[in-house]
Amino acid sequence: MASVSSVGSSSSSIYGTRNVISGLASGIDTETLIENAVSGYQLKISNLQQKRTKVEWQQEAYRSIIAKMSAFTDKYTSYMSATNLMSTAFFDSAVKVSTAGAYADKISASGRTNSDVQILGVKQLAKSAIYTVSGLTGGSGDLPSISGEQINLKEKQPLSNLSGSLTINYGGGRSYTVDFGELDIYSSADELAKAIDEKLGEQTMTLSDGTMVDANTRIGVRVNGESIEFYDKGGAGNNVYISSASGDIKKTLGLTPSESTKSLDLSGVELVNEDGTVGDYLSGKELTVTLDGVTKKITLPDYRKADGHTWTNVEYLDELQKRLDDSFGAGKITVDRNSVSGRDAFSLKLTTQKGSTMAVSGNAAEAIGLGSGASTYVDTSQTLGDILKDADWGKFTLTKAEGEVKKIDVEATEDTPAYSYYVDSKGHKVAKSYDDGQYYRVDDKGEFLYEFKVNDQVVGSFSKNTALESVLTAINGNADVGVTVNYSKTTNQFQFVAKESGAAGRVEMGDGLASALFGGGTEEKGQDAILSMSVNGQILEDITRSSNTFNVDGLSVNLKGTFNYAETDVTDESGKVITAAGTLVEDPEAVTFTSTSDADKVVDAIRSMVEDYNAMVTEIKNAYSTLPAQKSSGAYYEPLTDKDMEGMSESAIAAYEEKAKQGLLFGDSDLSALYSRLLNAVSMTGSDGAALKAAGITTAYSNGLTTLTLDETTLRATLETDPDKVRDIFTKSTESGASTNGLMQALKTPLDLYGKTTGGKGILVEKAGSPLASSTLYSNTIQTQLDALDQQIQKWQDKMSDQIDRYTAKFSALEQLVSEMNSQSSYFAGLMSGY
Repeated sequence: MASVSSVGSSSSSIYGTRNVISGLASGIDTETLIENAVSGYQLKISNLQQKRTKVEWQQEAYRSIIAKMSAFTDKYTSYMSATNLMSTAFFDSAVKVSTAGAYADKISASGRTNSDVQILGVKQLAKSAIYTVSGLTGGSGDLPSISGEQINLKEKQPLSNLSGSLTINYGGGRSYTVDFGELDIYSSADELAKAIDEKLGEQTMTLSDGTMVDANTRIGVRVNGESIEFYDKGGAGNNVYISSASGDIKKTLGLTPSESTKSLDLSGVELVNEDGTVGDYLSGKELTVTLDGVTKKITLPDYRKADGHTWTNVEYLDELQKRLDDSFGAGKITVDRNSVSGRDAFSLKLTTQKGSTMAVSGNAAEAIGLGSGASTYVDTSQTLGDILKDADWGKFTLTKAEGEVKKIDVEATEDTPAYSYYVDSKGHKVAKSYDDGQYYRVDDKGEFLYEFKVNDQVVGSFSKNTALESVLTAINGNADVGVTVNYSKTTNQFQFVAKESGAAGRVEMGDGLASALFGGGTEEKGQDAILSMSVNGQILEDITRSSNTFNVDGLSVNLKGTFNYAETDVTDESGKVITAAGTLVEDPEAVTFTSTSDADKVVDAIRSMVEDYNAMVTEIKNAYSTLPAQKSSGAYYEPLTDKDMEGMSESAIAAYEEKAKQGLLFGDSDLSALYSRLLNAVSMTGSDGAALKAAGITTAYSNGLTTLTLDETTLRATLETDPDKVRDIFTKSTESGASTNGLMQALKTPLDLYGKTTGGKGILVEKAGSPLASSTLYSNTIQTQLDALDQQIQKWQDKMSDQIDRYTAKFSALEQLVSEMNSQSSYFAGLMSGY
């Protein structure tokens, strides 16, 4: 008799991970029967998948067109592009201007002018006002250094016997670690419990509903005699226990973390080592030093020598110097031995070379008196409260609430009690000042905001919680202030530069917060450029300009140096002054200009534009005018199913899909309308048509498609004789005052209407989405269709799965029954054989 076996289906089978009992007992091909029974469902799913593939291909086709449109506008109409044919500056920059004369290197120019312009001399260059602050306190020109507070190596330093870490598990799935250092001194169970609670309060717990709360609102810490117990403060009955421990706290308390470790037993335990010294604490500690971006860890000397004696301060500093020299090289960082005060105490001072930056960090830096995070430069991530911790903030100007103040009440939830806050008419949070009873703006933590002014303009409002770097960013981002600021770690200087050069430029720190941060700096006044020039034979002497770059009848002149002005009095043989200091010399040799067109630059850009336009418009026209491909039977090509692809080569699949993708967007009204608009844009008539033809651009019609052609010979000739005509036909627009739009604006209008990916989205972008507008990838008309098809496919797959489960159960039961009958038959046959 045949035995019954369980045969698993393959990964490509409709059965998935089910085990189907084959028909070995019954002789029935159960798998084939089930597959035939659900074939209708499979056909429905395949049809839906084919439809989905087709819609996805349509989306890809639209996105390909959108990409070409976007690339075209970015390349030829964006102010950020080097080939912006809408910009007069592009055409002007295609004019080469050469300078001649003894001082030609002192002047450069660009643009075009019909005037005879000559620069006779430059007395002084324009410069911006500059305000410089060293560090944040005025500073000095000394070598960069870090100075620490006075320490005594022999001084008693109580050390914690509980340094290390505890990890507390809540409910089995969430863990929170609290760390303790050697200097975290706790002399009782109450002090340690309070510290653990505070450290838990600095960590966040996410509840099952997604709400985030402080961990100590759920993990309770309480003192019971000499023990500290952990429990579920939330009342949900979750198991709270110590899951791991490390360092001295584990050793001192004899911890064996497990699910049953729910407390710390402090009875009979010495929590603090009272016999330690500062030197003992520092022994073997690592001082992290960063010099010019290179970080090294310096191991501090052992305070007690091998023979039991301790270092003197000078010996200790000498040894530290040796270790710094070994790490960075001799002379890179100097330990100041003059900082030793008496026999026991010293103030460590580290000095580096001019132009270098140095920082120290870590607990050892703090213990040795330098402070963790100390550096030769300003840490711009510090908050204003830390920087101005000794300032009288009451003298700074608070930011007033705007308009009417109203109270906002927030209802209580399961995790938070009810609370209220106040906002002004602009929605800013505000609070009442106890000094005058008025409302002023506050930050999210309730700290008052203070005005920060530069050049009499309010840059922004900042609180004690604001990082210094946020203030610097606000200054640079405020156009009304007219100032930029940068900070150099190398020089440890903040430099404020007026955006407007010349004598009118200024940098003035406002009273209050700005003065407290950046007061006491040095100011360099701005100055105008002074020059003499000749325009069409008329001499203009000692004229001023606020910038070193200025326009003279279309010619952009850039001054780079001074010349032809007497630095001292010039006298004749008799001693008579013929040219006073600071005046233009006699018969100055002028700098002159010659302009020539850089036709290649313009021609290359226009040729590229024509090629890109033709490629774009061809794809648009073909997309909506090409009929779908048909087989010899007259049926249309549909996307291949997985079953169709079985046995097909990759090249055969690719050839088939190429035909299946043909005509996907046939008859699309949006593409047809877009093509008509682009055709109208390039089919200019009247004077505009003549100007476009003079630029060598005409249209050509073939097989229902209109494209552009370029005659480069004509274009070059027009650029030589009338370059302004070429410039205007590309750049003009009604927005800038012209009666008609030039070619690029005429093209940009429909391209934006259908393909814009920023701001208001184009018609095609709304329809198909685009990777160039990430917000549209999952929010577009076609994506909605795809999502609906996905839901239908899933629905039919679920139905088929239910049917497979039903049939599988029935046939499995049948196989089991037949198998049992076969077994019984075999049993009785065996009995009969004995007679």
